[in-house]
Amino acid sequence: MELALLHSAPVSDSQDGEVELPAPILRLLEGVERSLESPNSRRAYRTSLLHFFGWCWAQSNVTTFSRMAVLQYKDSLVAAGEVLEDGRLERRYAPATVNQRLAAVRALAQEAADQGLISPTEAAGIRRVRGEKSQSSRIGMWVGKAELDRILRIPDRNTLRGKRDFAMLAVLFSTGLRRSELVGLPVAALRQQDGQWGLIDLVGKGGKLRSVPLPLWVKDAIYDWLGATRIVQGSMFRSISRHGRLGKVQMSDESVKLILSHYTVSENLGGFRPHDARRTCARLLRASDAALEDIKELLGHSSIQTTERYLGKTDAFKRAITNAIAEPSHTV
Repeated sequence: MELALLHSAPVSDSQDGEVELPAPILRLLEGVERSLESPNSRRAYRTSLLHFFGWCWAQSNVTTFSRMAVLQYKDSLVAAGEVLEDGRLERRYAPATVNQRLAAVRALAQEAADQGLISPTEAAGIRRVRGEKSQSSRIGMWVGKAELDRILRIPDRNTLRGKRDFAMLAVLFSTGLRRSELVGLPVAALRQQDGQWGLIDLVGKGGKLRSVPLPLWVKDAIYDWLGATRIVQGSMFRSISRHGRLGKVQMSDESVKLILSHYTVSENLGGFRPHDARRTCARLLRASDAALEDIKELLGHSSIQTTERYLGKTDAFKRAITNAIAEPSHTV
C-alpha cells in the first residue's frame, strides 16, 4: 500500500483541537475498531494507530506500508528516550507499550488486506514482526486474609458512600470480577440459581457468559446498598457527587481504580490495582484448596495457563513437598 494516503495532511479543527483524519485512514481505523469486541481494546488500538499514523506523517523515507516500515517503526519506539549521564537509555516506552502498538499495527495490516489495499502476503509479513521481549514484568500485588479484613473494615457503612464502597470491595475481592465487569453489573444479575445466590449470566471478556456464586455476606452488602439507594434496575453501582447526589448511569472503569486505591493506601499498598484484587481472590481461593479449574471458571479465563500465571509461584517450598520422598530404609 502506498503511504501517499498516510502522508495526506490531517486537518486540525481549530475550535476544539480535534484532528480530522483523511477518509482512507478513517476507513481503516474504523475497520480495525469493528473487529474488536472490548471498548477498552478499541480505545487502546485507536490510540496506538494514531501514534503510528503520526510517525508515518513525520517520515520522509517511508513510502509503503510494509514489513520494513513496521520494523523501522518498532526501532523508533525502542530507541525513543533520553540518554542519562552514565550512558544508559531512559526509555520513553516500556516493552508492554511497544508490544501493544505493534499489535494494533498488525491488526491494521489485516484490515488493509481485507480492504484490498495490500496483498495477503504483505499483511502476513507485517504480522510476523515480533514484539519486544520484556526483561522484567510486573509480578502484581495481592493481600492476605488479615490485610483484606482490615481493608474491608475501613468504609463507613453508616454513610451512602461507605455502603457502596464496601459492596464494591466485597464483590471485587470475593469474585475476582474485572473492573469493566463490575461497573457494567446490572441489578438483574443478582439472583438465586439452584439455591445459591450469585451474579448470573455476566457478560465478560470476549462476550463470554458466566455465572459467579456470591457469599451471603457479599449479597447482604449489595442489598444494603441497593436498599439505601432504592436502585431496582439498570447499573448496580452508581457515582455519588460531592454533595451526596446519586448518579443515574454506570460508573467509569477509572473510578473503580480510584476507590480501590483510596482504601488500600492505608495498608501501604501504593499502586494497588483492580487486577490485584482479582489476583488476591485467586490466591486466597487457591490457599483454601480450591481447584485450579474452578478458579479458572470463576475468573472467566480462556485457559488454565492464564490462571496459573495469576497465581504465580506456589508455596511448594514452604510446604516442603519433597518430604514425601522418604529416606530409604537401612539394611544390614
